Formats: sequence, structure tokens, C-alpha cells
Amino acid sequence: MSRRQLILGVDGGGSKTAARIASVEADGSITSLGGGYGGPSNVRAVGSAHALINLDVAVDAAHEAAGTAEETIDVAVLALAGSSLPDVQAVLMDWAKRRQLAERIDIVHDADPVLAVGAPNNNGVALIVGTGSVAIGIDSSGHKSVTGGWGHWFGDTGSGYDLGRLALAAVADAVDGIGPETSLVQQILARLRTDDPREILRQLGLAVDIRQEIATLAPILLDAAEHGDPVAADIVLHAAIATARLVRATTEKLGLGADAPLALAGGIVCSNKYYRDILIRQLGENGLHPEPLTVVYDPVEGSLIMARDRLLAGAGA
Repeated sequence: MSRRQLILGVDGGGSKTAARIASVEADGSITSLGGGYGGPSNVRAVGSAHALINLDVAVDAAHEAAGTAEETIDVAVLALAGSSLPDVQAVLMDWAKRRQLAERIDIVHDADPVLAVGAPNNNGVALIVGTGSVAIGIDSSGHKSVTGGWGHWFGDTGSGYDLGRLALAAVADAVDGIGPETSLVQQILARLRTDDPREILRQLGLAVDIRQEIATLAPILLDAAEHGDPVAADIVLHAAIATARLVRATTEKLGLGADAPLALAGGIVCSNKYYRDILIRQLGENGLHPEPLTVVYDPVEGSLIMARDRLLAGAGA
């Protein structure tokens, strides 16, 4: 009796890592067996040590849930934010080979699985707005183009980190009297458990990952905007304008139509309808009317689709 064919999909970003193990049936269908989660696995953001620990936690939990710890994974597709640089790829591949992760291991852009779900015919754009922000598109010839994804030092416009950073800037301006009053002052002070605005820096400095800590302030900003705070609403509007431009630029570079499929993923755009609705309006302002527009709540499904396709292509060869 031949052993079952197993695949592993991983989706890792600036806030969490999801891993899932599945079997591929004779008809090519995917049967999920178990999944697990870990902390952030963006090497550029949290460093290789923390990223690899979190990958281990997620993969080990998936094996435990699936009952596959003693079985061989045929194909693993790791879709990890920040993994496009050769030195990061080398670190991740070394880790994967040392733990004998799978017979075949592919490390791909974290937007690729979103494309696999939302643009299965290799024609469309994926936009990720989570801790960071990036758009990736593909045309019918297989050409790809990436827009954004530069990281939080000088990029990630419209992302969770960007929203949190701008919320803190608005608080600082309001406290100093050089900017308008905003409800963000009291809400962020309450979140950081302090009554003194000058304690914000110290409180943030206690975090293991300051970038992620700042990104966790984004939901406060979004809530304030939705409830009518004009300062917060203006920040969210400009964030949505910025991310809509990522889509427009990607579409133009690839010569895609105004109705090219668009897949949305990431904690900010998926979990907050207020932000998503503003983004969709801004897409229209840019002359874009994607069809279909898919919200990809679980990108690890796309990693599994990519792993399945690689497995079947290998079997065919």
C-alpha cells in the first residue's frame, strides 16, 4: 500500500505565522489534516532567531494536530513576508533543510498564495495590508510585478504599522498643542496603561518587537475613525489612498485591465470593513473596478494550493 501524499503550507508575516498540513487525494483535491500557529516570522522585522522559533512552533503544532510527525511531507510552500532577499532565503532554506521539513521546499513571496486564491487564472493583483503593505500582480504570460513591500523604515504605506505610527504622531501633536485635539490621546494612553503622554516612549520601549507593538494600535485608530474622530478619519482616508495606488501602479505596470481580479489579504483590510470600504471607493477613484474582488481571509489555503500544484506537476513529469 503506497503512503499518502502530504503537503505543508505556511503563511508568515509581521504579526503571526500559520502552518497547515494536508493530504492530496487521487483526484487532486486537498484534505486539511491539521494546523498550527506561531508568532511573527518576518526575518527582516524580528530577526532570524525569533522568526525560526516561531516557524518551528507553527509547524510543530500543525504536525501534532494532523498526527503526521513521523510522516514525510512531499512538498512545502512557505509564503513569508520579507523573504525575497537572497540572504533571508538562505537562512530560511537552511532551517528547512536542517529540520527535514519536506522533500521539496519552495519559499515564495507572501502575496503569491493570495494570488493563487484570488487570481487562479494567472491574471490579477493581490494586495496585502497587514502589519506591512505590498501589492503583487501577474499577467497571462506569467510576468509578475511587485509594488510596495519596502518595509517600515521608508515604506509600508497604509499598513497597520503606518496607521499606528500616524496615530502616535497625532497624539504627540495634540498633546503639544501643534495639532488638533483627538480622542486618540485618551484611547492610546489607556491602551498603553499610562496617564502621562511622555510615558508612551518608555512603554513602547518595553516591547520585544516595537514595530509590531505600534501596529497593534491600528485598531484603536480605525475604531476612532469609524466613530467620527476627524483626525483618525483623515489618517485612514490617506492610508486607503496609498494602498489603492499600490494596486493601480501594479495594474499599469502589467498592462492589466481596469476590471482585473483583485484579491485582498492581511489583518487590516480583512478584519476591518470600514477600511476595506474606503479602499474600494479609492480604487474606483483610480478608475479600477476589479471583478471579482476576493477577500482572502486564510492565505495559507493558497500555500496549500501552490504545494498541491507543484506535487502534481512533479508527478506528471
